[in-house]
Amino acid sequence: MREIESNGFDQYLILRRHYLPHGQDNTDDIAAAVWLDNRYWEYMGISVANGVAKAFKGSD
Repeated sequence: MREIESNGFDQYLILRRHYLPHGQDNTDDIAAAVWLDNRYWEYMGISVANGVAKAFKGSD
C-alpha cells in the first residue's frame, strides 16, 4: 500500500481502472479518469456544503 501512495503513476492507473474499467492505459483514458475523479470530489464538496447549510438552516 505504501508503494502505491508514493507512486503517482500507479495511482493514475488505479483511477483509470476504477472509472474506465474497459479503457486502455493511455494518456487520454488516464486524463479522462483524473478529470472524472476531480469532478466527483468537486460535486461531493458541494453536496456536503449544501447538507451542512440545510442542517443549520433547520426546517421552516
